[in-house]
Amino acid sequence: MRKLLLMSAAAIALAACSPKTDTETAPPTAQTQEAEKNINARLDAWFEADFQESVRDYPMSMAFLGIPERMDEWNDPSRAFALEQLEKTRQKLAELKANFNPDDLDDSRRLSYRLYVKQAEDRLADDKWHAHSYPFNQMFGAQSGIPTFMLNQHPVKTEEDARNYIARLNGVKDYLGGTVENARRSAEAGILPPLYVYDHVLRDVNNILTGLPFDDSENLNLLMKDFKTKVEKLELGEDKEAELYEAATTALITSVGPAYRDLKSFLEAQQVNATTDDGVWKLPDGEAFYAHRLSRMTTTDMSADEIHDLGLSEVARIHGEMRSIMKDVGFDGTLQEFFTHLKTDPKFTYEDSDEGRQAYLDEATRIIEVMKGRLDDVFLKKPKADLEVRRVEAFREKSAGKAFYNRPAQDGSRPGYYYANLYKITDM
Repeated sequence: MRKLLLMSAAAIALAACSPKTDTETAPPTAQTQEAEKNINARLDAWFEADFQESVRDYPMSMAFLGIPERMDEWNDPSRAFALEQLEKTRQKLAELKANFNPDDLDDSRRLSYRLYVKQAEDRLADDKWHAHSYPFNQMFGAQSGIPTFMLNQHPVKTEEDARNYIARLNGVKDYLGGTVENARRSAEAGILPPLYVYDHVLRDVNNILTGLPFDDSENLNLLMKDFKTKVEKLELGEDKEAELYEAATTALITSVGPAYRDLKSFLEAQQVNATTDDGVWKLPDGEAFYAHRLSRMTTTDMSADEIHDLGLSEVARIHGEMRSIMKDVGFDGTLQEFFTHLKTDPKFTYEDSDEGRQAYLDEATRIIEVMKGRLDDVFLKKPKADLEVRRVEAFREKSAGKAFYNRPAQDGSRPGYYYANLYKITDM
């Protein structure tokens, strides 16, 4: 590589010193530059139009972006809708290729063109494996995605927003039911989550079915509590609030409750036949699916063995660096003992209490504020949206990941969220 770079540098230097010949390309004329500007502007407009058209097919994506449209709807989980979207992808890909030549674009647009083509082709190729997924899982399953979406993505700034909230509660039965149908088809093809997943998912379901109006406890169900908290801020008056609460209660009883109880029955029936096998090798055409995912996730042609060997070499390198750290801090013991020391010594963790958890959230916020103050040192463009630290909600903290991020609304009405899972504080 070094030799090639030196040769390239030498070639560039020779070209720069060579006398100009009659065959050299003339500098671009004003007319040529204007044509290039127009084609780049047309591509920008095409991308924007395509984005706006495609995002409006997904009400939940619109909510994530802060677009206040179709706020009474969920995404369509059906296979028929997925096939319609694939056909749109084929048509849009053909349209792009028919109307734009990448050679006519500047470097930035040429890259955007290539990325669009790659993503569209990947989307079409991935459909072969559309059933090779688990719609209900402990990390980001639909069972926890519904309340998480309502709590964090559905704003209630007006009475209409509140009625849209109720409409979405009424739509849970169809949305969750359609997702169950997808899971059923996967199961019929021999694609089921491993056994350990079911307890986590069922715990989420039971948590969502807890509280008024689902039981006689004094606490409100998490969705009802969220709805009341948001509506109270509108100050609509007692009569209007009572009307909205009654409508939301009815939606919970007639739509949300039955949908989650049906899901619970479905999962419990599946759990009986689940196995402890947890690799994709257990799935139909598992080896081919694994190779496909390797290629997609690594964007390389490396084999599984090559990736594994790379991982082993990286672990060895990192362990070497850690042994150096052990010497620097004067730790007397093995590397494994050092790991145990880092995990168990109280000075490395926050106190297992409400105060300790709040201290974690405060420190994470402080670090983000420090980071914001240094953005000018390393970036030309900075994010306009704010970043807020949030604790993972109690109903899903036992099954959710340790930390993750939700991006902000496109219009700046909602910040980005860094979620910290503080259920087991010693893991943080």
